[in-house]
Amino acid sequence: MRLISIDLGYSNVKICYYNEDGALQFDKYISAVAKIDNPMELDNDVMFNLPGTTDTYVMGAASLKLSRNYLVDLHDYESLKSVYPVWISYILAKYGGIDSFDHVIIGLSLAFSDKADDLLSYLYDTLMIQKENYFYVLPQALSCKLGYSLKGLDITDTKTGATGSTELQNYIILDGGFYTLDWATVLGSKASAGAAIGIKDSGVIQIVYNIIDYLFKTYQMKVSLKEGQNILDNEGIFVRRGRKYDISEKVKEFTKKYIGDVFNLLETNAGDSMDSSDGIICVGGLAYFLGKYEHDPDVIGEIEKHISRSFIHYPTHHAEFYNAFSYLKAGEKMLGLI
Repeated sequence: MRLISIDLGYSNVKICYYNEDGALQFDKYISAVAKIDNPMELDNDVMFNLPGTTDTYVMGAASLKLSRNYLVDLHDYESLKSVYPVWISYILAKYGGIDSFDHVIIGLSLAFSDKADDLLSYLYDTLMIQKENYFYVLPQALSCKLGYSLKGLDITDTKTGATGSTELQNYIILDGGFYTLDWATVLGSKASAGAAIGIKDSGVIQIVYNIIDYLFKTYQMKVSLKEGQNILDNEGIFVRRGRKYDISEKVKEFTKKYIGDVFNLLETNAGDSMDSSDGIICVGGLAYFLGKYEHDPDVIGEIEKHISRSFIHYPTHHAEFYNAFSYLKAGEKMLGLI
């Protein structure tokens, strides 16, 4: 039985699956999508027609080369829902077609946990899938608990520097995505859905908002969310109208501020949970930035206003793929494959 997990976020699409040799594979695409009215002379690898429709899309990084008027503005559940069938159909076509996989496992932020049935209905109707239980929708953060318990990806112990040795029983899983910040409290290795929270507009998008605001105020430059994300991904270095810009120091400033804001938010909303926990496991884009700035004195100072730095743990490798990986493992568990 072949499974593929797709973590479609507001910044990137992450994919996890086993290849024909049984080796775990990870792939990633920027989640930008442009809808065009008339076919263009583009590489077929990036231009895609949604089956059963006349709708044509340009996928991923190539879409950022078009006028921003064509870009689908991904900023809430409804806008992300609109591109779900496009991305899933594109990915399945790219990896062999619908029949190449028995099940597709996807996930939603806890901020949209009440939308799972709506998303499933939309996918089956739009893609005209007849297979029963072809899709599974899982909650982010909570699914990461299973990925952690199975120790499929090494976790760094920030106190000892060891990897793969962390075995927490009472902890908080903190998933910092692009649009949302999700966390779930795990007590005695059991995740509590009642202690699971997702907050909209509190993810890495806050860094991008600051980048967009700074560029407009400093250069009267208008950039979209996706363009802002691309600038963040390239650490503040980009070319615009033949001129090279380097705002890397401002991007660093905004990123460090964001890390501090995350722990302020966690203190306000989950201070009691932190008091009774043995540690925090960070995944997603937040884990990437924590790893990048783990030795920065400003970041350490912000974190240690609330907790010891050794209280934080995160995947050693593939931190941003942790949701996709956990979806795959949860699917295997549900289907009795592990």
